[in-house]
Amino acid sequence: MAFSASTAAFAQDAEPPAEPAPEAAPAPAPDATAGVTSSGSAFADKRIRLGLRLGYAFAMGSAQDGVKMSDGLSGQIPIWIDAGYMVTPNILLGLYGQYGFIQRKNCDECSGHDVRFGIQGQYHLAPAASLDPWLGVGVGYEILSASQTVEGVSISGSTKGFEFLNLQGGADFNVADALAVGPFVSFSLGQYSSFSSGDLSGDIDKKAMHEWLTIGVKGSFGL
Repeated sequence: MAFSASTAAFAQDAEPPAEPAPEAAPAPAPDATAGVTSSGSAFADKRIRLGLRLGYAFAMGSAQDGVKMSDGLSGQIPIWIDAGYMVTPNILLGLYGQYGFIQRKNCDECSGHDVRFGIQGQYHLAPAASLDPWLGVGVGYEILSASQTVEGVSISGSTKGFEFLNLQGGADFNVADALAVGPFVSFSLGQYSSFSSGDLSGDIDKKAMHEWLTIGVKGSFGL
């Protein structure tokens, strides 16, 4: 009996000590940015872009040889519309159109408007950032119309031609998931090639180059 008790006691002493239970891994800290999306990156995901621009355009150059634009015009107030598609995250291709209210000089009973339209491309330097600078270039066509009332008789005419180059630049501030607003500047180079007034129409013989320098604000809507 003493031998058995000793054997049992030895067996109990020989059992290995129990290993401590593993400590639970600490819970990960909550991500403060979870569920939060910056307006810049959200706007960058919008591929279809519609734009509206407002500003003022200064008349420069000559309508034809010897006739400066500034002789009869001080400028125009344009309403400019853009429509484009982001073919890559940085490159937009699309169309533009403008209807401008002409500001005449030294003419009380005069009015006029300028229509410009064409194709354009834009390169956006930081499309996913809250501030996105961009550069653009386009080509198009222009129709300048004017009318004047002399002794109760209305006289109207128009001149038109190609817009060979339209350089643009600006910066978009992404203020919402589908809205960006910012300043822009545009410099266009064109040439009037023909005219019409009543029953009279024809080509302009002494063609010249004219420019529009436009400064304003652009709003872009993403779809």
